[in-house]
Amino acid sequence: MIALQNCATPAQKERWLRPLLNAQTRSAFGMTEPDVASSDATNVATKIVRDSDHYVITGRKWFITGAAHPRCSFLIVMGVTNADTERTSRHSCIIVPMDAPGVRLVRRLRWMGCEDHVAPIGELTFDHVRVPAENLLGAEGEGFKVAQIRLGPARIHHCMRSIGLCELLIELMMVRASERSAFGRTVIQYDTVQRWIAESRVELEQARLLCYRCAWLLDRAGHPGASSSVKNWRDVSLIKVAVPAMLQRIADRALQVFGAMGGSEDTPIHQALAWGRLLRIGDGPDEVHLRQIFRTEAPPSWSIANSPYLAAHPA
Repeated sequence: MIALQNCATPAQKERWLRPLLNAQTRSAFGMTEPDVASSDATNVATKIVRDSDHYVITGRKWFITGAAHPRCSFLIVMGVTNADTERTSRHSCIIVPMDAPGVRLVRRLRWMGCEDHVAPIGELTFDHVRVPAENLLGAEGEGFKVAQIRLGPARIHHCMRSIGLCELLIELMMVRASERSAFGRTVIQYDTVQRWIAESRVELEQARLLCYRCAWLLDRAGHPGASSSVKNWRDVSLIKVAVPAMLQRIADRALQVFGAMGGSEDTPIHQALAWGRLLRIGDGPDEVHLRQIFRTEAPPSWSIANSPYLAAHPA
């Protein structure tokens, strides 16, 4: 929705965005590909070729969240429209109906044995799919820009859902530890379990505040402005690294508190653990975001030899 809101023409908004806002349909964003490192969006290799008043799309996408949902009626697909220009201007985004000839849902994908029942993940192929030129989202060569406008808020949404999931995990730990007994006392009476729960609360509240600040900054800058702001993207990267790692840690503690039950289908703990691990890869792996965070650190204006501290504390 964010990509359509910020990049679509009035006609495109009426045709594609309004049904989404009215909950009449669902959509997906097709960027990730099996044959390239899609963490660098400029690697995306699906071809989008102009043919008169149409574009022809050929390629393969996978791990497309929501693409396997029966109500998903269209995709925003990112692909190469001009391979001979600079890296960030080679790609474009285009709206592709799911029922267009040549679009095939190959399979529903699972992650670490878990399936996303809310937004089923799909693998798709595009075999010379023809769509009207009017379906182009933005101008040719603006695909990287469209993708970045979409990815910033998407990362915040992932983190928000993860924070809610962590609240549930802490509540589950409290209930389970209060009900189980070991060696003559309830599990919650043990210092180790109390520390696990307390540490989970500390980490969760830190992450929540970090997300609040990031969302506030994006609200102030607007999504197009945020995509070109190093400062705002730094905060997106901060939460993208911090929150999934926190979710993994809290889910791991919950699993330990629950014992064997935590790894069963009777609780959401194993799915939370898998979800946290997925988010350390999806929408940019940790390594990419950590590099981005490092690049925003200002180079030092002084050296150890002329350190203000040494000047104030001579040997």
